[in-house]
Amino acid sequence: MNFSQRFGIFCLVLITVVYVYFSFFNKEGFDFFGNGTQYSIEETPSINGNEQPSDEKQKDKSKTVKIYITDSNGKLRSVNRNCNLAVEKSCFEYAIKELISAPTKWEKSKGLNSEIPPDTKILSIREDSRNILIDLSSNFESGGGAESTYTRVRQLIKTANSNTKLPVFLYVNGKQANVIGGEGVMIKQPLNERSLDE
Repeated sequence: MNFSQRFGIFCLVLITVVYVYFSFFNKEGFDFFGNGTQYSIEETPSINGNEQPSDEKQKDKSKTVKIYITDSNGKLRSVNRNCNLAVEKSCFEYAIKELISAPTKWEKSKGLNSEIPPDTKILSIREDSRNILIDLSSNFESGGGAESTYTRVRQLIKTANSNTKLPVFLYVNGKQANVIGGEGVMIKQPLNERSLDE
């Protein structure tokens, strides 16, 4: 074996050793070009068919619900809320809670409001496979006149119907509400877009 053959074998062995070292032992990488940029082989975790990336898992833990409040002209406008499925037992109930407490400070700053009296309380929300019963305190009926009462009932109807396909019934202080407020706004139940038709 002459010198050039031995030199060639030496070079091949050296290249192999360097490759193995930088591929498997040196995770820092190697500055090939001497410009401060390092290149390395990254380990990519495998994802089996049942696993999801973390951002998708986060999306699966939340659901967008829609509630209806009023703009500066008294027209109904929908706004979204993010229901955390890991915290809330029911996103429908969460939507009603958000409706009763709306608007947020930011929404108020944009001219949005609500005709639902701020002291209204949710006495109970009962859900089963057939229907949903919402029981509100009598504060829901108080103040504002016929137009305000009509609007607050529409806020509740549109919010309820946007967040379930089940029939929803409104109760006030434990009694099914067929007439709301001193102005006597009539309601047909279950709540739907024709509930306020005369």
